[in-house]
Amino acid sequence: MISRLQLCFPHACRVDGPGELAFEPGLNVLVGPNGSGKSTVLRALHDCDECRKVSDGTPATQYFSSETMNPHTAGGAPGDWRNMVLRTRGLFSSHGQIMKAALASFPLRQGETLLVDEPEAGQDLEGVERMRRGFAAICSGGGQVIAASHHPLFLRDGNIIELLDGYAEKVRTGYCRALCERVDAP
Repeated sequence: MISRLQLCFPHACRVDGPGELAFEPGLNVLVGPNGSGKSTVLRALHDCDECRKVSDGTPATQYFSSETMNPHTAGGAPGDWRNMVLRTRGLFSSHGQIMKAALASFPLRQGETLLVDEPEAGQDLEGVERMRRGFAAICSGGGQVIAASHHPLFLRDGNIIELLDGYAEKVRTGYCRALCERVDAP
């Protein structure tokens, strides 16, 4: 599991938040407005050899962004067989269906980290709630999830990492109260 990340200079220049971020075991949610660097942090965690990562053992990560599964965008080789299947499925499926299929296909082992960029994209309210329960199951099984999200349901629990101070509270007070009451209603 990843516990800290110190961004290299090029990545730090593209992130509005602090240059060093702390992560906890379990669910971690990166929040901030569009363009604040949430996706940049996830890519740095997964791909950058210049950023300094502190982890318990090997920082094994699985990275998923629904945009990488879009068959209509240039992205080079599709990668492993799983990515190939998901990109092909993208020709015939909705954005939400691609996200559900992709997250169901990731084999995550104890101690590994799932990096996921805006998992709520293309999901209805019930789909987001199922996803939160799925992330809770991953975390209870010894995995770690680091997600970039704007969705109020992801701000209810877990380690909230704000790239812009006060943004999470703005989302909570502006949107979460009514939405969370609807989901929690019997």
